[in-house]
Amino acid sequence: MKPRAKKNSPSNWQRDALYMGFLLVLCGVLFFSMPGLRSLYETDEARYAEIAREMLVTGDWVTPHLNYVKYFEKPPLTYWLVAISFKLFGVSDASARFVPMFFGTLTVLLCFLLGRSLWDARSGLWGGAVLATSLMFLLLSRVLLVDMVLCFGIVLAVYGAWQTRQKTKHGVYAFWVGLAAAFLSKGLLGPGLVVLHVVIYCALSREWDLIKRLADYKAMGLCALLTLPWVIWVSLVNPEFFQFFFIDEHLGRLLTDRQQRQEPVWYYLPILPAALFPWVTLFPWGLKTLWPGKANLLKPPHRSWLFVTVWAVWFFSFLSISSSKMLHYILPVLPPLGLLMGRALALVKGWKPGAETQAGLRRGLVGLSVVALAAGLALPLVPALNPDITFDHLGGLLIVGPCLATALAVVIYLMRKKLIYAVAAPLSVLLILLVVVAIGAPQLDDYRSVKGLVKPLRQVLTKSDILANYGDYYHGTVFYGERRVLVADNWGELDFGRRHTSDTSDWFIKKDADFLRFLQNPKRRVFVVAEIGAYKRLDKMAHGVPGLLLFKLKTLGDKVLFSNRPLN
Repeated sequence: MKPRAKKNSPSNWQRDALYMGFLLVLCGVLFFSMPGLRSLYETDEARYAEIAREMLVTGDWVTPHLNYVKYFEKPPLTYWLVAISFKLFGVSDASARFVPMFFGTLTVLLCFLLGRSLWDARSGLWGGAVLATSLMFLLLSRVLLVDMVLCFGIVLAVYGAWQTRQKTKHGVYAFWVGLAAAFLSKGLLGPGLVVLHVVIYCALSREWDLIKRLADYKAMGLCALLTLPWVIWVSLVNPEFFQFFFIDEHLGRLLTDRQQRQEPVWYYLPILPAALFPWVTLFPWGLKTLWPGKANLLKPPHRSWLFVTVWAVWFFSFLSISSSKMLHYILPVLPPLGLLMGRALALVKGWKPGAETQAGLRRGLVGLSVVALAAGLALPLVPALNPDITFDHLGGLLIVGPCLATALAVVIYLMRKKLIYAVAAPLSVLLILLVVVAIGAPQLDDYRSVKGLVKPLRQVLTKSDILANYGDYYHGTVFYGERRVLVADNWGELDFGRRHTSDTSDWFIKKDADFLRFLQNPKRRVFVVAEIGAYKRLDKMAHGVPGLLLFKLKTLGDKVLFSNRPLN
């Protein structure tokens, strides 16, 4: 009989390297392919890219600026990382998205390491693969938000907590560095959730010694060294920072609906299954497979399951009761669910061609075939449900999509008894969905981005020309125009910075009458981006202003570019 390899034997290292190499290739294909396929969308992507660009332009890496006014809604780690990417690769849509792609990959690799430590290497491999191919995680790895860096920090901290429980030397440092990354990504929320996760786990398992080991003064000092310099420096330079960042932003978002993001408690219940697509129909089988039984929930042999389950349940519960909700806030719940599903798949024996599928997996595949069929038949309804997408945008997909989805649903149903299809079927559905998204996403550029209006304008803009937004502030106008933008009528999230940054009075105009007088100046050429309805309203008012004509230069989607002077 072949002897079992020791924990740190060369064969184990080679196996782990092979597993991590596979995950790297998987993430490379899914996350990094065609990063410039679409423009930076309003509002988040264009906002965060512009803040990073202004860091390079101004040289101020301490005080974040948006349209050259102070912007304190988020800590600076993601901005720093995007600015570094711009420095290395140039300012572009693709280089802006390098950060979420890179940190999405790191998070998948961390899930492998955590799964290996919790159970074994196969569980880590499956857990990382399930996470990488889950719809929300995959898509958000290709979208510039602060949440992917936050997710990485949270997973690193959770990994560190478990490694500390396993009494490894590096665990406590990973825990505190993860907390620092989470704080510098999105403030106190991430670190607070992780710490309370550990406390809840310790309370249920009676492993209070874990908290003592995590309270290592050297590791805590490293966390302070990573976070406090920026907090102190930005507070000294900007006295208004502490009140706005810690009180208004943190407590305000958590306890009130002042951000206008209030949703019902059940808001994430329908979102979570979509986030876990295409694995969602297999989850009932997976959770049943791992269920230790009511009598064994808290017993030592099931501590790995308890640790991960508490992570998922606690995060989901807190985000559900929070007053501020957005679709992507649920991202940190996906890694523990991916690990649980990965563990269930790793327990399946006999992954060989021709092997029979377990009854629970067969039911999951039947459910997946139903979902695929429903999604295909629902595709023609998308234009009726979303005014930003028209029948012209979808084109041939209205015919090909339903036919392809129906054929796939039939194949999945017919092959449900073959074990290999428990993996092949979800991945096939995901692949088809990604092809549809890749075809459809650029079609939305006209509605979700101002790149098509603003970037070509750079060829004719002179230093004396003014670029403006009317009726709404479009972050991409600054990014693609590469200059400060005058904002008229509605400046929204720029209001705090407007009030606390010097020399802003010339760049913000509140009343329509004042903006019309501004456009009336014969010595000033102004190019304005506005929503079509806002433009029509302003054009109607301009008819009563002597010597003022508005020239519509280009219409794109629901927005228009106009000027107070003709181009020629």
